[in-house]
Amino acid sequence: MKPPAHAATNGWYNILPAPPRAQRVKGTVRVPWAVVGAGFTGLAAARTLAGHLPDQTIALVEAERVGFGTSGRNSGFVLESHFMPHRLPFPDLERAMAATRLCTGGRDILKSLVRRHRIACHWHDWGKLWVAGSRAGEEGILRQRQGNDALGIRHEVLGRDDVEALTGTRFYSAGLKVEGTALVNPAALCRGLADTLPANIALHEESPVLDHQQGRPHRLVTPEGEVVADGVILCTNVYSPSLGVARRAMAPLVLYASLTRPMTPDEAEAAGGDRHGFGLVPAARGGSTIQRTPDGRLLVRNTLAYGPAAASQPTRLESARFRHADSIRKRWPAIADIDIEHTWGGCVGITRNDGHLFGAIGDGLWASIGCNGAGISRGTMAGVLLADLVVGRDSELLRDQQRIPAPGWMPPEPLRGLISRSHLRQHAADIAER
Repeated sequence: MKPPAHAATNGWYNILPAPPRAQRVKGTVRVPWAVVGAGFTGLAAARTLAGHLPDQTIALVEAERVGFGTSGRNSGFVLESHFMPHRLPFPDLERAMAATRLCTGGRDILKSLVRRHRIACHWHDWGKLWVAGSRAGEEGILRQRQGNDALGIRHEVLGRDDVEALTGTRFYSAGLKVEGTALVNPAALCRGLADTLPANIALHEESPVLDHQQGRPHRLVTPEGEVVADGVILCTNVYSPSLGVARRAMAPLVLYASLTRPMTPDEAEAAGGDRHGFGLVPAARGGSTIQRTPDGRLLVRNTLAYGPAAASQPTRLESARFRHADSIRKRWPAIADIDIEHTWGGCVGITRNDGHLFGAIGDGLWASIGCNGAGISRGTMAGVLLADLVVGRDSELLRDQQRIPAPGWMPPEPLRGLISRSHLRQHAADIAER
């Protein structure tokens, strides 16, 4: 497995204090269980498995620092539900309801952990606001309402004036407010979860798995040593193909985000809106996801590319930074010159059918791969349920997870890349809301 090709920046991570020195895998580490990947899924799987097996040591192996990688690079929305308006009506309503329960369950687990351990991650129970700034967006709002009605999710329809009162901008003509989503700094949440892991978890960072030799026991080879384990849980998502897993399951897409410096009091006054923060989700494809943080920063995410390597290409990062600045200018001209401090890319895996690779995939080998854009809540819930499955614990939520199909087949490269890039060009053509 190649180490992730991330640029040396992640705004959410960079605004945190420097962490202590990483404990790497060195020599031979012999454990009953190893979890590969310390994102939200891996953190949840390791924590839950440690609770089920308190007398056993679990090695949690992370290629980078916790919070720096994919899980710490998203928009910071802990979603209570997740479906895309352009995919409605639901082809399988029961499956959609199961997916919603999984989101809500993951959110509730994280909220409880944040409260219990007092994790400082700017957790804010604001909800989310679907927004429309064009005809396509207004049609997306209508479809989103239809989806919410089908799932029994309460929502409030807002006009331009109502949206302006919440956000300070008249860019949007309509909105749909949905309660239940929490807003966070995802890197801080990851780090806080790692800092509060049970004592029988050994966290090894900066230890990319370069080779996985399957068998009894399994051997996970890293640059400075190896982990030898009887059982292995893979929570490696888009990087799984490098380990020989899920090679035909997903398309690796890169989304770009920028984070501004905090607003001054005068800028906050000029920008208007809820100073405690808010979260905006575009109802039209190609729009901007925006979070205003409690400390007065703006997070803007738009612009897509294909393939993990695109996450660190300087020209793509500069282009995305320009587009993010333009998005702020169009919405809040009074603070058009606010400095953008950080711009980065994060790679996610998207499956054709919203499928999820989950469960046993070999002798002593288990995996949870594919959350399709709801990685904080769904990933957390999947990690918990996979650990339950490993030790034979059943639940209604586990049966909900098992209703989600395996990922649909995708063609190999280079055909997969050609098809994906064609879709991205169509996606980019609708930029009225970017």
